[in-house]
Amino acid sequence: MADLDVGAAPPATGGPPGSPPRVSVLIGAYDNAATLAAAIDAVLGQTVSDLELIVIDDGSTDSSASIARAAAAADPRVRVLSMGRNVGISRSLNEGLHAARAPVVAVQDADDTSEPRRLERQLAVLDGAPDVAVVGCRMREVDELGAELTPRTAFAAGDVRAALLRFNPIPNSSAAFRRDVAIELGGYDPRYRYAMEYDLWLRIAERHRVVALDELLATRRMSRTNVAARKERAQIAESIAMRLRALRRRRSLRGAAWLAVPALSYVTPLPLKRALRRRLGMAP
Repeated sequence: MADLDVGAAPPATGGPPGSPPRVSVLIGAYDNAATLAAAIDAVLGQTVSDLELIVIDDGSTDSSASIARAAAAADPRVRVLSMGRNVGISRSLNEGLHAARAPVVAVQDADDTSEPRRLERQLAVLDGAPDVAVVGCRMREVDELGAELTPRTAFAAGDVRAALLRFNPIPNSSAAFRRDVAIELGGYDPRYRYAMEYDLWLRIAERHRVVALDELLATRRMSRTNVAARKERAQIAESIAMRLRALRRRRSLRGAAWLAVPALSYVTPLPLKRALRRRLGMAP
């Protein structure tokens, strides 16, 4: 069981006393001391001030927990959720999802940042379209030093349900979604460690609209320590399993042909793919 060790019931800002905030933002942190403060500042600097930020310390061995506690001491909107040991991103985000008090949950990775209007723009979509359950956005990709990279992550704008069996157009760190919908569907599946949001979007898309804004509202830091680089083949294998489960749930082979693309990527040697990415100015 996770422990809320700082600020268990912060006051909402912008609503009546005791009312829930408009949005709960989750940052899952595991040994992210080098980037966590900037990630926290990006959330607290949003144009939507009526928010809570839950920093989930997933058993960090560096100073991530103390950085999060210092932020909570300085701003009552911040809470720290301590997992006590490393349980993985799916389980830790599920704890944050259940601890969240707002009807909308947004996620930002501990090494990423968001533009000040990100939450404002995503909440506008969710407020205006009750049938939309997930809103993503474009993400800039940079290296460890902040230099611009050619995006490695594919993107689609608008209603992306038709694109979902081809690829995941909404990285977790760019998403805002309805908390009740995610909880009703069981949240993130802990069987998955590297692409868990893709499975959640596939399940949500079977009942609700999933959309992406064609606006650059977040920045993704890419490096050799990212999951996409360290565990690329495992991530691809998970995404194939997710697609197969989606086809079985839907009792349809529609979209099955798209399995050929990740299957080809899975068998392509990593050195070859990384050499090509270098030539294209992408992350490893």
